[in-house]
Amino acid sequence: MSKLYEVGSVTFSITDDSRKEILGDANGGRKIAIRLYYPVRKECVEGLNKACYVSERKLEAIRKAFHLPKSAMKKNEADYYENVPFEKGVKYPLLLFSHGYNSYIEANTFLCSDIAASGYIVASVGHAYEAVENEYSDGSYDYYDKKINKMMYKQGIAKALFAQSKIMKLKKSLEETDEAFWRFQTEHTPYIMERVEQWKEDMLYALKSIKERYGDYIDFTNGIAASGHSLGGATAYYLCQTCDEVTCGLNIDGGLFGDYRRMVLKKPFYQFSCKENWNVESSVLLRREAPIYTAVFSNMKHIGFTDIKFFMSNTFLVGKMDKDVMYKHLSEGHISFLDKYLKGLDVNISQSSNPDVAIETHI
Repeated sequence: MSKLYEVGSVTFSITDDSRKEILGDANGGRKIAIRLYYPVRKECVEGLNKACYVSERKLEAIRKAFHLPKSAMKKNEADYYENVPFEKGVKYPLLLFSHGYNSYIEANTFLCSDIAASGYIVASVGHAYEAVENEYSDGSYDYYDKKINKMMYKQGIAKALFAQSKIMKLKKSLEETDEAFWRFQTEHTPYIMERVEQWKEDMLYALKSIKERYGDYIDFTNGIAASGHSLGGATAYYLCQTCDEVTCGLNIDGGLFGDYRRMVLKKPFYQFSCKENWNVESSVLLRREAPIYTAVFSNMKHIGFTDIKFFMSNTFLVGKMDKDVMYKHLSEGHISFLDKYLKGLDVNISQSSNPDVAIETHI
C-alpha cells in the first residue's frame, strides 16, 4: 500500500491525580505516557533523519522481556520523524491505541505508522508499571511491576493455564463458550477484569489531554476509534461499549475480559484473532446490533501480532505465518475499516484469498 504521507511523532506524559497509583512504588497519581503518530507532508521531512524506534534503555528492557539476542533490533530505526510540526489548517481522524500487558507503547509502531501515513492521528497510550518500560516527560521511567505476576491468577498460574487450555479446545456454541470464559475470568483472573476498567480510564484521561493539546488538528466528525493488542484490544472493546465518543473499534487478539452480559454492542467492530484464541474472543458476535468483522489467522501466535514478529524467529512464540502476509492483512484491515467508519468513505473492508486468513462480515 503506497503511503499518502510521511509520519511525524511526538511523546508526552500526564498524571491523573484523581486516581492513586497502586502498582510499583504506589507514589502519587496514575502516570500515563503517550506517543502520537501523525501525517506530515514529504517536503516537511526532507533532510531529516528518521527517529530511533525506542530509547537504548527501553531497547534493553524489550530484549530482556522477550528474550531477544543483542543482534535483534540492532538497527533501531523507526519509519517516522520526531517532533515535526503539525500542518496548520488540516484535520485528521483520531485512533486511540493500547498495547498489551507487559508490552510497550511502541509495540505496534509499524501498524501505527502505516495508519498515520494513510491520513490518521494515532495515539498510543502506555500504562504505568504494566508495560515493559514507560518513559515520562520529566525524565523518569518505570518498569513492569513483577508483583503483578502473583496477583494476576487467583488460583495460581498452573491452574489458570490448565483451565484456559480447556476453553481453547471447546467445540460448543458461542453462548456456551462465552459462559465458559465468564467462569474462567471469575474463578482465575478477576484481577485482569479489574484492570480493563483502569485501562479505560487511562485512555479517556489521555484523550482529554490530546484534545486540549492537539484538538485543532483532529477531525471529530465521525467520532474516534479505538484499537489495541491483547488486553489493549479488550480495552478497545470496552471503550466501544461504554464511551459515546468512541464510535468504532478493533481488537487484535485480545480475550474479551470484562462483564458484558448486560451490554449490547451498537458500534462497528473488527476482531483479529489467532485461530487458537478464537474461543475467548468469539463472544464479539453475541449481543450486538452493529456490523462485526472477523479475521481469524491460522499458523499465528499471540505475540506475533506485534512488531516482535519482525525481530524474532521463534515460531512457537510468533507463529509460522509469513510476517509480511500477516502484516498486510492486519494493516489493510485496520485502514479499510477506519476509512469506512471514521472517514465515511464508500470502501469495502479488505478481504483475503489466503487460506490461512479467514475474513468474514457479520451484519
